[in-house]
Amino acid sequence: MVAVAPALAAGCATLDDPYGPYYGDTGPARPYYYPSSPAITVYEQPSVIYTAPPPGWRAEAWREHQWREARERERRLEQQRRDFERQRDATRHDADRRREAERRDWERRRDQQEAQRREWEQRRAQEAERRRQEQAERPSPRPLTNLEREALERGVRPAPYWQR
Repeated sequence: MVAVAPALAAGCATLDDPYGPYYGDTGPARPYYYPSSPAITVYEQPSVIYTAPPPGWRAEAWREHQWREARERERRLEQQRRDFERQRDATRHDADRRREAERRDWERRRDQQEAQRREWEQRRAQEAERRRQEQAERPSPRPLTNLEREALERGVRPAPYWQR
């Protein structure tokens, strides 16, 4: 602690606030800077790494062997890329088919609801017509007045005589 005191007095060293930069009671808040992350560069793996031939190999045969291995690696990578693209296309095709099936299902339900609504309106109109015909055919306890007869012909039900 003795060596730190002169450094503190000279301003060459600082003590960290035990409560952190935002909660300390030691004067105005100091800005807190987060350390920047180091720059990272990722390089692609080289396709061929030339090494010294192992004992017993001719230099030419070794280069040819490495070249064949590199070609095989490239073929494998190309096959993996094609497989990935094929899988991606199949996934997209399946998603398109599902969306199309959902759309057709929605349209079918909408058409079905529309047909039900039309059928209900038609039944309601038929029922109203049947009631009008029954009422017109039913014998009246008293003869209809001209006003009541005209109302029935127009399709309007006349008010009962006790409400007039």
